Amino acid sequence: MSVIGQKFNLVIRGTPIGGYSWPEIWRNMPLIIIVSTIWAFIINQGMNEIRKKQIADTINEKKRIAERIVYHSQANTHECRVCGYYSVDYPWGEDGKSPTYQICPCCGVQFGVKDITPDEIQNERERWVKSKYKWFNSDMKPTKWSFEEQLKNIPRIGNGVDDV
Repeated sequence: MSVIGQKFNLVIRGTPIGGYSWPEIWRNMPLIIIVSTIWAFIINQGMNEIRKKQIADTINEKKRIAERIVYHSQANTHECRVCGYYSVDYPWGEDGKSPTYQICPCCGVQFGVKDITPDEIQNERERWVKSKYKWFNSDMKPTKWSFEEQLKNIPRIGNGVDDV
């Protein structure tokens, strides 16, 4: 029997004997044990909430991965999905499904982060348009750059996203 069981004449299986009821046992329990039990309960509840959030985050990440697969670029595409900037590298890899995570020098989008879904692409394009087509890296801006010509390079990915 445990120390508490001996003190209160309890059977280890939890059935009180000797005329004590559970409320009487709790009333006579040392304060440290009561506080420890309450803290253990609170911590357990907090851990359960953290686990639930981690599961929800995992489900959301799997949805993002599924969207990434659905909204991939055409193979061998050199253009940024947001602004149409022509890059020597393939922003989404040669297969159109493997983002490089580089940053577009024109609009500043990071390939594979904010250009996965049509909604994200549209939001990034709106941000870029609101900035009056400000270049992220002005050192890479061609001397005869034309916004209208660059817009023609925006790759089609569906759902009317490539409409400015």
